[in-house]
Amino acid sequence: MSRRRALTLSALTGATALFGLIDYDPLQLVPVNPAQAVILLVLALIGFAGTMLGSRPILFGVGAVMIVLGLFRLLTYGQEFGLGAGSVGTAALLTGLGMAFIGIMLVGDQPTPERRATPTGPG
Repeated sequence: MSRRRALTLSALTGATALFGLIDYDPLQLVPVNPAQAVILLVLALIGFAGTMLGSRPILFGVGAVMIVLGLFRLLTYGQEFGLGAGSVGTAALLTGLGMAFIGIMLVGDQPTPERRATPTGPG
């Protein structure tokens, strides 16, 4: 797992949660209710701890929980109650963050291959 990517994603997830708790419109791009913000903050802290411990199962679990929460939001669209309240943007945010956590775990620390310049003229 890439420690830098996972730490960055955990920090951004935590920032998203804090922006949801602050409820200041210019910072809150996706509506997240307080219950979801607290859950996101807890998951961000768990993701941070999992990254520091180097535990792939913890990152996978954080990602899976976020995806389930996002899908739950989609299934309960139109109903406004606690955890399920929010817009489709909330579902997209939760699902996207969950897929990012799982993706970081799957990608690993493989170095990117060098690209060679391809000749364009007569050779």
